Amino acid sequence: MKNLLFLSFFIGCSGPAKLEVSEFDTSQEITQDPPIPPVLGVIANENCQQVNLGDKACNMRFYDQNGDLWQLSDQSGNVIVLDFSTSWCGPCQQAGHYLQPLQDDYSSMGVSIVTVLIDGYTPGTAPSDYEISEWGYSHNVTTVPVLQASRELVMDPTGVKGYAISSFPTFLYIDRDMKFYAGHSGYNDQQAREKIDEAL
Repeated sequence: MKNLLFLSFFIGCSGPAKLEVSEFDTSQEITQDPPIPPVLGVIANENCQQVNLGDKACNMRFYDQNGDLWQLSDQSGNVIVLDFSTSWCGPCQQAGHYLQPLQDDYSSMGVSIVTVLIDGYTPGTAPSDYEISEWGYSHNVTTVPVLQASRELVMDPTGVKGYAISSFPTFLYIDRDMKFYAGHSGYNDQQAREKIDEAL
């Protein structure tokens, strides 16, 4: 019978190693300022206004139905159709059903269509997160941004710090150079397509 010799090696630990930790100077704590939220609304300056055809459009910044920050300036080089609507407005609701098909037909040509929702279901009250999402869902919107705006952040009767909108829906058209070239109240699908075609 063969004897098997088992050798066992025990590697011992002499206890946890001590780490030399230098002491921190807590009198100079590093603090980081919280991120500054973006300014929302129409960003007016001396180089832009919304008064006459040919005016250069001011930048505009709002969150969309997905919670993403949308800026008008990011659309530079595209033809832009701005739909200023409210949830309580029947003609706005009707127009909303045409916008996704319109975007689908023109997206490959560099056209951006966006709904700027100014009121929720109560006139003069900014739309809630729910109302923004509901607008997108009820109008089968998949690629048209629906912006959560308000009267205070969008409207200005002088047209200098905002838009001189007096009825809903109002559609404004911006060319590839960020200049207004057309606008109308109400919605007619053929009219909208003709206005877009003017800038292509």
